[in-house]
Amino acid sequence: MQAFDVENLKTIQPRYTSFNGYLKEKFSARTYRVPIDAGFTCPNRDGTRALGGCTFCDDRGSGAPTINQVLSVKEQLETGITRIRRRFKAEKFLAYFQAFTNTYAPEAVLRSLYDVALDHEDVVGICIGTRPDCLDDNILDLLQEYAQKTFLFLEVGLQTAHNKTLDLINRAHTAEEFFSAVERARKRNLTLATHLIFGLPGETREDMMETVRRVADIGLTAIKIHQLCVYKHTPMAADYEQGRLPLLEEDQYVSLVCDALEMLPPDMVVMRLVAEGTREEVIAPEWSFEKSRIMDKIDSELTRRGTGQGARFTPASQR
Repeated sequence: MQAFDVENLKTIQPRYTSFNGYLKEKFSARTYRVPIDAGFTCPNRDGTRALGGCTFCDDRGSGAPTINQVLSVKEQLETGITRIRRRFKAEKFLAYFQAFTNTYAPEAVLRSLYDVALDHEDVVGICIGTRPDCLDDNILDLLQEYAQKTFLFLEVGLQTAHNKTLDLINRAHTAEEFFSAVERARKRNLTLATHLIFGLPGETREDMMETVRRVADIGLTAIKIHQLCVYKHTPMAADYEQGRLPLLEEDQYVSLVCDALEMLPPDMVVMRLVAEGTREEVIAPEWSFEKSRIMDKIDSELTRRGTGQGARFTPASQR
């Protein structure tokens, strides 16, 4: 087990490796992502693998509420840059292909969309959100080509490493497909992240921690963790309203996040720890609308424990 210097915890703020800090160090400037909806769908929506999409996902396909789907990719990028520059004093930008599955198209279509995004003078790279079953070798070769000429961050959604849960939430891919995609992407030296959701139906604390253990040492650069949110007009919304979907209490979630951070490599970039939602789109949990308070509670719990990211990380070679 890796040694952890408790005496120096007071100098670590925050007690995990933040995405903002990672970007600032890489680009020597305030760098923010601009979310984009490029008009994709998903293979578990269009019938290729399933219909209806993930049971937790609304009709924005996990896209940000600031996205205007009517606009072209170029227009979304320009309006997003203007908004983010004004609000956050950002200097550099990453085009974030966020909504739905952003490698689910022929290579020529992907190339045309990525090229439009990279044409803006203040865009220093692209982030691409996708699924493991939409990363055939020809697509990974294309991404490798882009990674050799610009900054490219590939986010491969997993949510859970348990196939029973993946089936239940209609992901229509397996954990094995995820680990295969990561292995093939790593061979091309791609920068990788994944997404995990805590509180999925039927999962225990041990189930969630087992997922963390399985992704902690496979070569990912970054991770997103967030609570299960119930969005309006989704299958999960119907289950929740009929009392069939219990949700995590905030203190349960804070404890889970702290446990997970302790198990992750100390240098893994933490992109997110709490999902944000608005009352116009999210039904529950109520504490989802207080991200800052929950983040403070996570920091306070780590302080109480006298611990931080990497405190209980053990490389697979030492287990």
